Amino acid sequence: MKVFIWIGITLLLLVIAYFLVVFVFSSYVSSPGSYNAVAYNSKLSNQYYQQDGKVIYVLDGNFFQVGGKEVAAADPDSFTVINQHYAKDRHHVYYNGQPVAEASPADPAKVIDADYLVSNNKVFGYGKQIEGADADSFSYLYGAYSMDKDYLYHYIDTKIPRTAVPAAISGGHDRYIRHGEQVLYLGKVISDDADHFEIIDDEYAKDAAHVYANGELVAGMVPEGFTVLSPYYRKDKHQAYYFNTPISGSDPASFTVMNDAISKDKYHVYYNGNLVENRTPSEVTRSEADELKKLWKWRALHLNATTVILVPHDDVSDITNDYYVYNNEVYSRSEKLAGINPEGVIVLDENDKAFVRIGDQVFYYNTAIAGADAETFTVLTNRFSKDVSHVYWGEHRVTNARPSTFEYKNNLYAGENDAGEYVLKMAEY
Repeated sequence: MKVFIWIGITLLLLVIAYFLVVFVFSSYVSSPGSYNAVAYNSKLSNQYYQQDGKVIYVLDGNFFQVGGKEVAAADPDSFTVINQHYAKDRHHVYYNGQPVAEASPADPAKVIDADYLVSNNKVFGYGKQIEGADADSFSYLYGAYSMDKDYLYHYIDTKIPRTAVPAAISGGHDRYIRHGEQVLYLGKVISDDADHFEIIDDEYAKDAAHVYANGELVAGMVPEGFTVLSPYYRKDKHQAYYFNTPISGSDPASFTVMNDAISKDKYHVYYNGNLVENRTPSEVTRSEADELKKLWKWRALHLNATTVILVPHDDVSDITNDYYVYNNEVYSRSEKLAGINPEGVIVLDENDKAFVRIGDQVFYYNTAIAGADAETFTVLTNRFSKDVSHVYWGEHRVTNARPSTFEYKNNLYAGENDAGEYVLKMAEY
């Protein structure tokens, strides 16, 4: 027993010694002194240095991983640091090593916050002028929000006429702000019901009528009974959700999350939000749920868009990455192909297995190529194909190519134009 204890202690000491060596080495190779560089004012910023008679900007002082970049045309003798991001010399004001247009080094800069300052009676945020901002009344709020007497700003490119004093939302973070009866998320108004607005977690919020995910209204989801059950599942008074997709027919009162993949209610079992047809709630215990989520043992085959069966992995064979065979029946990613046997799925390109013919239809991966003539269809490259009438790029018809004269050239592709049509284009490198 003592031998094992000493072996454990020795291994622990070796691990500690390894990390100490790594820490010391990293500190050494990242230190300015290792690069003959001296900080202009290390108390204000770790990003501006003098090195070999030049002004050097280094992101967060990380010489080893990032490296230094000369601040072009900066005067090392008159160079001074204003704060972490801003500095100046007799010629320019700089933000993260770049000259700030319209800022005056002769005018004493008024630091508003790490990323904001006033110079030459103008307001600058993140090194850019905030057009029209009032220098005398400008103040920083939090996150990327600021204001003056007339406007509420988000970064430098969004400004909203002020009708009230902006305020933080209780329990919130810096993406949200209250402006009178409005609530903004990253500078965009998302709700007009600030009195009832509540931030639930880092992703979700709600007001009296709606639920929001990352600032976007979730269609159909209601605030009554809304609960985040896990990183994958939520519910409201009507139903449960897999992420933000409704789980059709689910019962929120009895809905239970078993693990990341398996959930159930008193009526059904669900796999990644899809109803499992061949399992009942009573037979799926915690241990059985943990078994069913093992991808190397079980496959979920779609009967339709919302219903699956769970079958042994070894009993399924792949025709392509999009078509499978189980019990001599064919399944795609989204449905069971009624009346189709495995021999009816014809792979048209053996290398990529992207193009498939089933009956009189041709598919690019799992998407039908509308109007393609199966009898004359030919694969040209991993994306280009044609039939007697048209050239195709993936599942899209190319409108400015004729199949009789089309020839593939390197860097040729098809892209969408303003009319929504796919046309030939040449990639430029």
